[in-house]
Amino acid sequence: AINSSVVSPYLRLFNAKILGIACTTLVLASLGYILGWLIARLLGWEKDLVIALTFNGGMRNISAGAVMAVSYFAAPVALPVVLGMLFQQSLASLFGYLINRRYNLKRKPESGVVADSNFSA
Repeated sequence: AINSSVVSPYLRLFNAKILGIACTTLVLASLGYILGWLIARLLGWEKDLVIALTFNGGMRNISAGAVMAVSYFAAPVALPVVLGMLFQQSLASLFGYLINRRYNLKRKPESGVVADSNFSA
């Protein structure tokens, strides 16, 4: 939130340039997941390695980039980094869903866990 506040004035004046930056950031963030999945599939790796490489290719330490952008450059430089943070989490969820559907992964119930009937949400 602190890193994002630096670029908030630039997001208020939304225009075609910012839309282009957002689209480019979204494509680049998506490519990490797509290339990770594609390379693992082309190499014929097993599903656990395909999943690992997909997320390893897509997830980045973007907060470090935001800190460097805000500390050493003008505020507009942090805009793609902040947009990348927004897209990265959503894309991780989307690709997790797609991988779950692709490999028919089902969550196994944990054994030995007893639900507490006194617990209310």
